[in-house]
Parts: sequence; C-alpha cells; structure tokens
Amino acid sequence: MQEGDPLKNEFLVNIGHEIRTPLNAIIGFAELMFKGKVGPVSDDHKEYLGDILESSRHLLQLINDALDIAKLASDNMPFHAEPTDPRRVVVEVRDMLRGLATSKRIRVDTELDPAVEEVVLDPGKLKQLLYNYLSNALKFTPEDGYVRIHLAPEGSDHFRIEVEDSGIGIHHSDMPRVFVEFQRLDAGMVKKYPGTGLGLALTKRIVEAQGGRVGVKSEPPNGSTFWAVFPRRPGI
Repeated sequence: MQEGDPLKNEFLVNIGHEIRTPLNAIIGFAELMFKGKVGPVSDDHKEYLGDILESSRHLLQLINDALDIAKLASDNMPFHAEPTDPRRVVVEVRDMLRGLATSKRIRVDTELDPAVEEVVLDPGKLKQLLYNYLSNALKFTPEDGYVRIHLAPEGSDHFRIEVEDSGIGIHHSDMPRVFVEFQRLDAGMVKKYPGTGLGLALTKRIVEAQGGRVGVKSEPPNGSTFWAVFPRRPGI
C-alpha cells in the first residue's frame, strides 16, 4: 500500500465499512442459528454453520486489518495514550487465547518484571500487538510445545515485550519480508497455516507510530522470538 495515495486509502476505508456492515449481520445471524436460538439444528447443519462462522470471522479480521493499515497510511489512526499496566494487558491477552493453547496442549508461560508497572500508551493498540504475536506463536507451534511472554525494562526510558515460541522458525532468507504487507513466507505452508500476511505488518506500523520498534530472531527449526520496544512515555 502506497503511503502517498490518500484517495486509494480513503476508498479502502469507505468500501471496508460498507463490506463490514453486512458481514457483521451474517456473523450475528449464523451465531444465533449455531447456538440454537432460533430452533434446533442437526449435527450436520451445526458443522456447516460453524464453517460459515469461522470463514466470516476470518474475512472480518482481514477487513479490519486492511482498514487499520489504510488509516495508519493516511495518518487517520486514533491513538489514545493513558496510564497502563502492561502486565495486566499481557494477562488479558493470554486468557483470551487460552482455548487455542489448551486445544494444542501448548504451555504459555509469562515472565513479567514488576519494574514495568505503569507506562503511558494506547492500551488497545498494545493488546492488538500482543494478540497478533501470541496468536501467531500458537499457530506455528506444534502440539505439546511452549510459548513464553517476557516483559522487562529496556534501559531507563523504554520497555520490551518478547513472545518466544518453540515453533517451526523462520528461514534467514525470509526475515526481510516478515513485517511486509501481504507477504507469505512459504507458499507450501499456506494450506497448513492460513493467513493474510497483514497482522505483523499492521503490528509494525502501530508500534512505530507510537515511537517504538519491532523485530524478530529465529533459528529454524527451533522457534522464533518476536519483540517490540516501546517508550514508557510519549515523545521519549
């Protein structure tokens, strides 16, 4: 997406909103039927409704990510910095993804340094970053693996978040494309690990817009560590 093309960005935002409205209706009605709120459904129908829900939610996430990238490119993404305990945000996101971790028997450990007890940033954007990092770690980690979330100071004015996994890792030749929009690192893995390539690109933009930076280190097949460094206060 070109930074200097506001008309395209504005069009994407407008069409995204137009698509999202009926899609939310599809998800809402399918969810009512899936839960039996409008009458009993057979096992086959429930399976198909589950597929509709999963596909619709995936499409909605794609639209939301594309909208956010367009807003960032147009400098229209709102940021609401406020005093935030990042340890609480880590725990919230970990609990949100507990079902996925449990289904794959993946142990999720947290190492949260009490020295990072309050920072000033947008807690919603921090949660978005953590959700992208942690959901990716869980997706690419085999059953019975582990994921670790580290939170610690980075010098006197910044703090660092790391999400480490025991997954498949990333080849060195693919590293430059990790945070680039719509880039899938291995075409042969698309069916096994579906995705759009937008989540990490969006994460990078969100962090950099708040004065931070992101990165990754990996030694396949021994997992990856995605990290982000934020200033403790805006403008540092």
